[in-house]
Amino acid sequence: MPVSPPKPRAPRVPQDALPSRLEALLHSLTDRHLADRLERVHRAAAVAIDRLGHLSIAKYEPTTVEPEGGADLALWETMAPAIGDTLVGVNQLVTAIHHEFPPPPARGASDGGWAPPPASSDERLAQEVETVLHAIAERLSKRVSELGQQMRRPEVVSDQWTLMAKLQAFRADFRVRIGDLVYLTAAAFEDVRREDVVPGYVHQVGARAALRAAAADLRRSLQGRLERAAKAEAPSRPTLARQAAESLSAFITLPASVALRTPQKQHVLTLRARIQEAAGRSELPAQALPELVDPFLGFLDEAMDEVTRTWLTVHDRELWASCGAKLEQAEMHLTLGSQGAARVLADAVDTAGALYGRSTPFDGFLRKARQEAAEGLDEAGSWGLLERFRERLAALPFS
Repeated sequence: MPVSPPKPRAPRVPQDALPSRLEALLHSLTDRHLADRLERVHRAAAVAIDRLGHLSIAKYEPTTVEPEGGADLALWETMAPAIGDTLVGVNQLVTAIHHEFPPPPARGASDGGWAPPPASSDERLAQEVETVLHAIAERLSKRVSELGQQMRRPEVVSDQWTLMAKLQAFRADFRVRIGDLVYLTAAAFEDVRREDVVPGYVHQVGARAALRAAAADLRRSLQGRLERAAKAEAPSRPTLARQAAESLSAFITLPASVALRTPQKQHVLTLRARIQEAAGRSELPAQALPELVDPFLGFLDEAMDEVTRTWLTVHDRELWASCGAKLEQAEMHLTLGSQGAARVLADAVDTAGALYGRSTPFDGFLRKARQEAAEGLDEAGSWGLLERFRERLAALPFS
């Protein structure tokens, strides 16, 4: 039987590609000189964000909590391109800002600090944009210097986990600041959403939604092991401990776990090592596994609450509204006797999948709803799913 040739990979989006909404905004500006200069800065920002996004440091992180003798020469040789590529993108952006929008000359004491007011609203907006660009460029340059200093500190370079945590924190900070640059300089001209104008932002939000969903599945798996362990005899509990360790191993290797911060990954691996040690015993007392897992479940809940607050609040509200609109459509179909109700309900369930991990009761509803939609919905089943969907959607916690 002939083997089909592999499908060609889709070409990667150019590093300097801008979201269509941002391009449209720039093309609509009447001050073409300002628009052209700002577009070049935005494209440099897109390149910097792309470098920080596609340069994954996950492969450099330790995979165990065993001491490895600090950051040796081999690690530094491996990490040097990663650190260098990170700094190149940021420095190139700062250079582009200074080239397109040169900082104003420093005023002497005799100048009195006075400057003429803007002659028009366009000039006022241009000055606002320049102020934002200069302020963020200054902060980026300062953070670049701080990164260099941190990479030379003995307490950082002597510990792999500390080294990785520092590098990841700086990279995340760079992306946030560069995203702020694009967002604020676009929002000066039109009311825009961050996800519509900041390069790569939609991908970052999607990665956090995937992480939250994976964490919810991990929590459910570990909670199930605890419930079984409570009913099991002492000799059977090491097997359940080994299964819990396997769940942690599977979680940490998922693509979604790349969005975890390095200290959080260390926390997961520390728990896995302790559970593996417990699994090696001939039997375990009833409290052995809960004493290890219960504190971790609290840590996991706090970590995912932070992810939701920081990244997913707007994302979740938009999905909530979208699901509500689809449920209205489904009710209209049902009222008219249309078979479109089942299709729209299945679409609503699929849309709500990105809310998985937001609420344990809603997660349970989603799992059952997916099964119902996959098996096919008749009129009675559609009405029942519609009512339960509305109840669960209304009960979602939004602070």
